Amino acid sequence: MRNCLACNTPLVGRIDKKFCDYNCRNAHHNFLNQPSNNQLTKINRQLIKNHRILQEFIDGDVRSIPLSVLKAMGYNEDLRTSVVDDPNDGRIYFIYDISYQQNESEIVLVTKELETYRQTA
Repeated sequence: MRNCLACNTPLVGRIDKKFCDYNCRNAHHNFLNQPSNNQLTKINRQLIKNHRILQEFIDGDVRSIPLSVLKAMGYNEDLRTSVVDDPNDGRIYFIYDISYQQNESEIVLVTKELETYRQTA
């Protein structure tokens, strides 16, 4: 007789049954996916924070921000959602729907949408 993969109680019913109920099935899969989910959650939380920080400057109609100011606000320059190499404008970075260019000391916000770059590439 087989036992539940989550709580190890004997299973009754179908031959291919793995869990005694949906609670055990959910608990088992949550346990298996926990390490990767934690990492993804941490990365996505920082991406959202980066987006919120840049959005504050866009709403204030600021287009050039010193990188030191952004870092002081908690911005992580290593996390982006995509990068596009534009032959005219150079490398353009995206955090969700906000696009920008970056050099060593500042970030310059750009208003082009990612879809524009996907269509031309």
